Amino acid sequence: MKALVRKSLEAEQFFYEEAPKPAYDEDEALIRIKAVGVCGTDYHMWTGGVATNIPIIPGHEFCGVVEAVGAGVTSVKPGDRIVSRLNIAVCGTCRPCLTGNPHMCVHRECPGFKREGAYAEYIAIEAKQLIKLNDSVPFEEGAVVEPLAIVAHSLLERAKVEPEDTVVVFGPGPIGLIVIQMAKINGASRVIAVGTDVDEAMRLPLASKLGADLTLNAQKQDIEAVIMEITGEKGVDLVVEASAAEAAINTGIRILRRQGRMCVLGLPSKPRSNVCWLTAAEKSLNLVFSYSSSPWSWNIAVSMLSRRAIDVASMITHRYPLADYREMFDKIKQGEVVKGVFLP
Repeated sequence: MKALVRKSLEAEQFFYEEAPKPAYDEDEALIRIKAVGVCGTDYHMWTGGVATNIPIIPGHEFCGVVEAVGAGVTSVKPGDRIVSRLNIAVCGTCRPCLTGNPHMCVHRECPGFKREGAYAEYIAIEAKQLIKLNDSVPFEEGAVVEPLAIVAHSLLERAKVEPEDTVVVFGPGPIGLIVIQMAKINGASRVIAVGTDVDEAMRLPLASKLGADLTLNAQKQDIEAVIMEITGEKGVDLVVEASAAEAAINTGIRILRRQGRMCVLGLPSKPRSNVCWLTAAEKSLNLVFSYSSSPWSWNIAVSMLSRRAIDVASMITHRYPLADYREMFDKIKQGEVVKGVFLP
């Protein structure tokens, strides 16, 4: 089969070449990949910023069709359209596993990092990870279920957006754009999206299209002053930090009301940040960090997508065959991509 293989931890060491078609065990299914989303982490692999096993096939946001199943598999059959959770090789006995959070198991092996991923024609994966996808959902939209699940876990299961919340979203990338929609669906009265100059051409207008009541540019406006005026100096109920920018984190803390909540999704590129911790303490803020996605959040995501409650089609701006990976990554570097999808 053809696959995109990362052969070194240095920048731009991806190669489109022949790779062995994966074998599958009795509890696994062989999946023919129909679409795979380009995660920001994948792009950082391309630029040399993320460590993985080497060599490896990257990619984890995939959608496809069951091609074959192992002898012990009864939950899916050849021809089923599926997406897949990513909780491979979890131990099943640690506290995260036993409390329904296998995505936090230290033994977890996510495809594309420690085992072969989905930038390929095929992937083999445990059948118990698979969720059937409604026939009405296009494959390329199915490839966005993984980021949908990340937001469902963070916003609905952990930070828990509440009816009539005023929500501010920092970072109008794919995650932020999903947050906007999911917050409105689940009762937020007002959602405000905050970006920077690079977001003005595409992402902030798209944020408005997808439900943001107001969009702001942090490089041209005093976000704290605008928000406090809007809220009568009280502050907002919930800040969703999806930018990982130190300035956004601190602005978010300042604009929250007393006992407000911050949902932290962005992953900073550096290990330490200067945060106004005293302000957070004096306000008695609830800071909720969220990483990856719980098993049930995938069911929420698939349901929302199947009943067309979420618009992911508007977010998909670029589609390329795997062979054109350089062009995709160049477009990302130039800031032209909101969400990219490879079509193997």
